[in-house]
Amino acid sequence: MTRPLNILFPYTGDSVGGSHISSLLLARALREAGHEVTLGLHRRAGALVDHLAAENEPWVPLPDVEAPKLRAAWRSALARRRTRRGLAEWLGAHRFDIVHTHDMRNHLIWSAADGPAHVWHQRTPASGKHMARWGLGAAAFIAVSRFTLQSLPVALQGHARMIYNPFLPQQPASEEARAALCAALGVAPGTAVVGYVANFSDRKRPELFVEIAARVRAAHSGPLVFPMYGALHQPFLERVEARIAKLGLGDAVRLVGPQSPFGPVMAGFSALVAPARNEALGRTLIEAGLAGVPLIATREGGNTEIVEDGVTGHLVAPDDVEGFAQAVLEVLSDPESSAARCAAAQTRCERLFSLGAHVSAIEAIYDEIT
Repeated sequence: MTRPLNILFPYTGDSVGGSHISSLLLARALREAGHEVTLGLHRRAGALVDHLAAENEPWVPLPDVEAPKLRAAWRSALARRRTRRGLAEWLGAHRFDIVHTHDMRNHLIWSAADGPAHVWHQRTPASGKHMARWGLGAAAFIAVSRFTLQSLPVALQGHARMIYNPFLPQQPASEEARAALCAALGVAPGTAVVGYVANFSDRKRPELFVEIAARVRAAHSGPLVFPMYGALHQPFLERVEARIAKLGLGDAVRLVGPQSPFGPVMAGFSALVAPARNEALGRTLIEAGLAGVPLIATREGGNTEIVEDGVTGHLVAPDDVEGFAQAVLEVLSDPESSAARCAAAQTRCERLFSLGAHVSAIEAIYDEIT
């Protein structure tokens, strides 16, 4: 970079997910590179506020403005004008070179603003044809995977750059970590731990994981436990609990919820099962790969850029309960082959998802637009 920059990372503040973890990692790395990065929240309470407090990350309050809807220009003109006016005074009192947004609400809020160069960082598959109208107005548009890039409207694909998310080295999987996790879960040492990690939603398929657990348990003779980590959102929690009860898995499937730090937990997994659909670039899948945990994921979306089927893990057809169960059983029954795939996954993830390469690519874009 030719000079240090003053950069705003705005967030809503009411939730925490993989996009927040990735973007906060980028913010810290940019500060280490000499830039000033300010975190701003449009809401003063919520999961992200709590997360930033736990991480000792300061933030500033942003105007509580309405996020315009993702719709045709003539239908959103009044809302965008209100949003622009709501941001104007605050922007007048603060000087930023760049506003770098990381979620759809903030993409739309800050695409309506006048002033700093806007970097739109698309971390999920495209949300509709009207994205092109507002995304083309951004000074730079970043997609986190080839799958995300290809999901964009054709007019926007030529404007976008693909840059993978950054990741840090993870605590390596080990028998010691497995023993500690078994103790925390209240199960016997040596129990196989088949984990699920995602905030409950339809796309993340928590009920499907319970079905997979039932198939695996029926076919595997050894002790098993299936912990589920992440925000236990309703109405999905109620459905998952009902499915657990119906299948008689109350002693095997554990609804743990969010847990931090998560590295020691992941290092104790015997396998990670990721049945989610349409993942742009699954953060947990990459972290498990870096840790040397066996990977089993849906064969679609950004998963195919992370996992090479049969080489670094297993890819299974979407919603294929039997296919997922068979992959888990193969991992548990053939530890030697599984270890070889894990080693290959670590090498691949370290090559593709380094923090240094990510920061250099982001700085190159900043250099172009300032």
